[in-house]
Amino acid sequence: MIGYIAGRVLAGLVTLWLFVTILFFMARWLMPVREGFWGGSAWDNYTSFLSGLAGADILRSAAQGPLPWTLLIFVFAVGIAFPIGHKLGKYAGWKRTPSGSASLTIGAVLMYTIFPPLLVFGLVMLVSRFTNDQGIGFLRTLYNEGGLVSGVAWSMLITIALVTTAVAAAAWTTSRTQLRVPVLVWALLLGAVPFLVWARRGMLGEVIDILTYLGLPIIAVTILVAGEVILVSKVTTEEAAKEDFVFTAEAKGVPDRQVRDHHVARYGLLPMLNKLVVSVPFILVGLMIVEISFGWGKLSGAAPGSAFGTLGYQVPGLSSQVFASLENRDPATVLEALVVVGVVVLVIRLLVEVLHAALDPRILTPGRQR
Repeated sequence: MIGYIAGRVLAGLVTLWLFVTILFFMARWLMPVREGFWGGSAWDNYTSFLSGLAGADILRSAAQGPLPWTLLIFVFAVGIAFPIGHKLGKYAGWKRTPSGSASLTIGAVLMYTIFPPLLVFGLVMLVSRFTNDQGIGFLRTLYNEGGLVSGVAWSMLITIALVTTAVAAAAWTTSRTQLRVPVLVWALLLGAVPFLVWARRGMLGEVIDILTYLGLPIIAVTILVAGEVILVSKVTTEEAAKEDFVFTAEAKGVPDRQVRDHHVARYGLLPMLNKLVVSVPFILVGLMIVEISFGWGKLSGAAPGSAFGTLGYQVPGLSSQVFASLENRDPATVLEALVVVGVVVLVIRLLVEVLHAALDPRILTPGRQR
């Protein structure tokens, strides 16, 4: 497995180099506005850019800026959408599910194809309607009073990563023994342990403030991602229901629910992971569209330079940096933001590919035999 991971890391680094090289020369050709930034020859600019990337200057700058907020939205949205969408898709695709699955499929199509700014508008209007605009006002207060601390955001991400790794390792270990732990127990551990850690460290109040402020973007991205997961899970369940092992299990008298949940659902999990690997860049693009949609336009009567848009409030993620730098024709910031996006995509794809290799015995890694 170590050799497999090393190979994937090397391939990822080569891909990253090609990505940043193409990105750099495209930016130099398309954004020749600030001569101070492009001072010198193209090769000098390029080597300076690569040295900054190799020295992690770009990533360090992003870590102190908008990156943690985008990552938090991504982690929570995918973490919610994937298990729920997989379960609903499993019900919709199972051959003995009542006709209500048609409604679920239609709903999933609407979730997957909805125009993100329209979804954002609907969520904000819904909150405003049921709170008499007090809900949006509370979110603005959180932002204005400095309730969003990037250090806390990074602590949240690190805690989630450590807990997820520990739970995954425990689940992998128990799966190779006679001990059978229900999936619900693992889900409860993943959901509860981080909050216990944050409460122990005395940062639970700040965590709640951050999740409250990012709640609407998380809901919006969850809806978009869940729609795709439901549709893919439905198709894989329909295909798995035709496999020989399903007929064998049914012939042995295995209960219908057990066939669906323990045989068919597991069979469809790997195609879901494959789809997630391919969809990561598109999820991040959709996430950035959602982020910028919350700050669309200007408030009527707002003070000049106000960061808040007509839809309520600003999401301090990567999108605000990218769009602002494009508007200001600032190539340095554009390159920084897009390189960060590329690195994030490659890291997430590597993690999912390693998980896939661990789950799929057909992938030969060192230590596995044919």
